[in-house]
Amino acid sequence: MKLIINGDISRYYVQNLCLIYFPGSKFSEHEVMTEETPIVEVNVDEREDGVYSSAVIKVGELVGTSDAFEKYAKDFTRERIKNIAVGKAVFSAGEKFFGYTPAWGILIGIRPTKIARQLLGDGYDPAQIRKILRNEYFLNPKKASLLTSITMSEAKIIDQMGKDSCSLYISIPFCPTRCVYCSFVSFATKRLLSMIPEYMERLLRDIDHVMSIIEQNHLNLTTLYIGGGTPTTLSNDQLTALFEKIHERINVSSLREFSIEAGRPDTITEENLKIIKNYGVNRISINPQTLNDAVLRCIGRCHTVQDFYKAYDMARNSGIKYINTDLIAGLPGDSYRGFSKTVDAILKLAPDNVTIHTFSVKKGADIVHAGSEVYRPNAGDAQKSVDYSQLRLRNFGYNPYYIYRQRNTVGNLENVGYALPGREGLYNIYIMEELHHIFAVGAGAVTKLVDFNKPKIERIFMPKYPYEYLSEKFEKDFTENYRGKVEAFLSAMK
Repeated sequence: MKLIINGDISRYYVQNLCLIYFPGSKFSEHEVMTEETPIVEVNVDEREDGVYSSAVIKVGELVGTSDAFEKYAKDFTRERIKNIAVGKAVFSAGEKFFGYTPAWGILIGIRPTKIARQLLGDGYDPAQIRKILRNEYFLNPKKASLLTSITMSEAKIIDQMGKDSCSLYISIPFCPTRCVYCSFVSFATKRLLSMIPEYMERLLRDIDHVMSIIEQNHLNLTTLYIGGGTPTTLSNDQLTALFEKIHERINVSSLREFSIEAGRPDTITEENLKIIKNYGVNRISINPQTLNDAVLRCIGRCHTVQDFYKAYDMARNSGIKYINTDLIAGLPGDSYRGFSKTVDAILKLAPDNVTIHTFSVKKGADIVHAGSEVYRPNAGDAQKSVDYSQLRLRNFGYNPYYIYRQRNTVGNLENVGYALPGREGLYNIYIMEELHHIFAVGAGAVTKLVDFNKPKIERIFMPKYPYEYLSEKFEKDFTENYRGKVEAFLSAMK
């Protein structure tokens, strides 16, 4: 699509606003224009008492226009006022053009609690926060209430977090097969799976390196998360070697949370569950995504519904304390009726956590390359499915406790984690809200260092692909530079 901006406003911000109505769009300056190419023009005028903005959306002969004026306010920065004015103009133009109102209004970005948490810190009570979300950001009442509830729940957990706390993420970016919608750096070909032994040797050395930095800076490791990919793709010997290294370097009994992804039921056995339990893991994710065999085949999952039930029973009988299950609303081939049956069946199992994702596809996913129509701005059954899950989970005693959103999600909807009281996943909150240092090792992993005094976040990226991670050049660079970057950041905080 073609985006024209007149005035001082973040182009990235306006692009994200456009994606509310044109999910999956590209913003290349060199795109070949046709009569059907969407054109969005945004004008920004900073005046003495506020910001005026206008927006025009045009596709062929169809046009939608709107404008907005936002007065300066003492509690809001000028940048935020500009964003609100532009957001209102684009949102209203899109509403006129398409004839429907997005549930999340103009609230964009992966962390929707950011605005609500700022309002809470400024002294607003829940009722006032809900009102601002509805009136200033155009959230519908359900989303405003959901976001406020999650923000209040997170605040209680954040208050218990020590200033010297940190987490460790260990990446195992391998899966038995690749799902058609996959957005993670996970690998499933025979050649790439053959890298696992060398990958594990390197990973264990990096765990040593990072733990020495954590120890020397007197940080308190509170949560440990082994993710991917599917860590249970590893052999029993490889899992054991990983856990032996963890126990060599970490007092696991002092952790508040020790989690592992076992998302693919076809990788779970009684033997690897016994290893996981014996080494102190207290939280595991087993993710059916749907309890419909036809939909599972459609999305490239090689397990069946019965495989999930078998894996879940084994995990519950293993004695691992907490079990999470992930579901996805709006999957290709699924329907509101099918998804509601899945939710009801999962609730009968009474897992400790249930995460409801909305179908989202990144540009590199196989389903996009296959030419499927995956970017849908109107939610359809997905919205009904999400609404149903939220109602049913609440009725069964589950509370929403963390949330994040993604680009190109069906209906511009959300992903929400629910937990029975006292069984919330701490790492989920820490990683999404960027509340403390999260050290990370392995391909595709990202270390995040947080300075609340600025506020400032420093990200240190590991190579995306395992073969890059295994290169001698990167190992040398990592050993020499990683510690220096961390030490410089922590020193600047003091």
